[in-house]
Amino acid sequence: MTGRDDEIEALMRKALDGDRRAYAACLSLLVPRMRAMATHDLPVQHGHLAEDVVQEALLSIHLKRGSWDPQRPLLPWVRVIVKHKAIDALRKTPSAPHEPVEDHPGLDAPSVDPLAGLHLEQALSRLSARDAALVREHAIGGADTETLSKDFDLSPGALRVALHRALRRLADAARKEEEWTPMN
Repeated sequence: MTGRDDEIEALMRKALDGDRRAYAACLSLLVPRMRAMATHDLPVQHGHLAEDVVQEALLSIHLKRGSWDPQRPLLPWVRVIVKHKAIDALRKTPSAPHEPVEDHPGLDAPSVDPLAGLHLEQALSRLSARDAALVREHAIGGADTETLSKDFDLSPGALRVALHRALRRLADAARKEEEWTPMN
């Protein structure tokens, strides 16, 4: 056992006695060791899972730290936990090789939210066909009032009133939808 191993064990013993700083120091010394263990336990093509294994092992250590026998060495106990978490991770992972997205040129993030149009169309579906067309032409299509007046056969004043009412109905529908949403 190295001096560092003794230090880690001493910190864990203090942690079991309620010393939070010792616990934090113990974990910070354990993490690089655990990462090396996880990397060793995982096949090369699944090396990307090492951080997940470390996180799962840390959680397990935290939850089961009271089961560690302070009369026994700590690192073999940690080693078994990391090994089991690596096995669990491999069981959950399909056998297909991991291919980082950065390795695929031309896969840029879309510049527009792909769901934005869907949400807008869902909102517009709550309006009458005429109101939806009016809002769509004005707000989405960017049509000017002169064009809209001709297309909808409305005077400029009547167009403003119709557009205002359509937008108010749209806002009311959105508020009702928001009130209904189960997340509130």
